[in-house]
Amino acid sequence: MFRIDLRHIMGHTPSFDEFSRELTDLAETVLDAGCRLCLEELEARYGTPQLDGRRCALSVCALGKCGGRELGFASDLELLFVYEGRGRTTGPESITNTEFFQKLVEIFRKTIEARREGIFQIDLRLRPYGKAGSLAVTLETFRKYFEPGGPAWPYERQALVKLRPIAGDAAFGRQVEHTRDDLVYTGKTFDTAAMRAMREKQLRQLVRAGTFNAKLSSGGLVDCEYLVQGLQIMWGGRFPSVRRTNTMEAMRALRDAGVLSEGDFTELRAAYIFLRRLIDALRMVRGHARDLSVPPAGSEEFDFLARRLGYGHATDRLAADLERHTHRVREFTRLLDATHPQ
Repeated sequence: MFRIDLRHIMGHTPSFDEFSRELTDLAETVLDAGCRLCLEELEARYGTPQLDGRRCALSVCALGKCGGRELGFASDLELLFVYEGRGRTTGPESITNTEFFQKLVEIFRKTIEARREGIFQIDLRLRPYGKAGSLAVTLETFRKYFEPGGPAWPYERQALVKLRPIAGDAAFGRQVEHTRDDLVYTGKTFDTAAMRAMREKQLRQLVRAGTFNAKLSSGGLVDCEYLVQGLQIMWGGRFPSVRRTNTMEAMRALRDAGVLSEGDFTELRAAYIFLRRLIDALRMVRGHARDLSVPPAGSEEFDFLARRLGYGHATDRLAADLERHTHRVREFTRLLDATHPQ
């Protein structure tokens, strides 16, 4: 992590995308190794989990920034553990598959320990039923929870756009992906009203009055990401090519499918990259992950932020770019009100 971060800070990483991919590759390597170690430890005691006379498969799926291969400084690792079905282990100290995989996640969380709050912390809150649900779920539970008419909130189903298997059984991981496609890319109308209600709640509860939060404020990164995800859900039934977990790849696919014009694609991509770079720079300036409010123009901290982003002493240009990009992101929400595919 030190080498990847330092290469990026010193300007030796060719593109912003490559920095995110390098961090994500590192995270996946650690997560996969941690999962294997925990499985070996549990199977030595309880035996192998079985389903219909064969090994019960497990898939560790990434969501959020990890799912999109978009990790930055201090990103969380949002994960979902899915296994095939209920059964028992083969060992003399036999337990149910439910107990086995619950223990697996409990040990896994202790095995991979974030050295500092907010930096590669394991986040399991997007699992079915959240804190009230099991740490690992069967594929059937996954399907029933997220199916149309199921108990999942619209924003939870939207989050599945970023789902990507990263560890465990690869064939079963593809099955989980296919199930996700059937649940999310139905061709039905995207619930724009629910998405906007969620954004209003975030603005009320998470943004400090009188400040601009680069992630959560109107026109910030979340608006950019939610817009792209909404378009993917709207058009993913007709165009399977837009079913991408990476935001920039999804933008390109939406352009190629004719959903985004060339001009809209260029401006949206520029705004997205600007906001991602801004958030990473804020984390370097502040030295921690949580406070993403942009300092007031004219302050020493704003001057430092401008230099970190390569503006030098042209702080007025940073302020102008911030206003321009966030204004365009707010304007782009009109695309979610356009005619939906039939």
